[in-house]
Amino acid sequence: MTAFDRSDGIAALVAAALMLAVGAIGLLEYAGAHPFWSGKVAYIGVPLGLILAWAIRRIGLSRGMRLGLYLLGTVVLVAAASWGKSQFAASFAEDRFAGQVWYFGWIGAAMFATALLARLLSRN
Repeated sequence: MTAFDRSDGIAALVAAALMLAVGAIGLLEYAGAHPFWSGKVAYIGVPLGLILAWAIRRIGLSRGMRLGLYLLGTVVLVAAASWGKSQFAASFAEDRFAGQVWYFGWIGAAMFATALLARLLSRN
């Protein structure tokens, strides 16, 4: 297990700034998040993603395993959010569970995308 060094911290800060910018300018809305809370999911998911990246790094998984885990998590959660959105819309906003899957799926996707970006920008 290697120590958390300065390049990891800089990569994490850059990843956080990029993801917060994505949320602030509304790109998550274009990707499928609800216009009312599309910016909010970045503000919740980004800190969680930084904590996730730090914790997985401390466990000592290899670079490739971390990359695969973050990529898989992002894809699965975007798919779950997409399913939640379609079910929520099909139920005319009556299916509460689908709405929660849509919302929390986007928070999780922002979390894993932040960790993925931090991993891609890091040298370790």
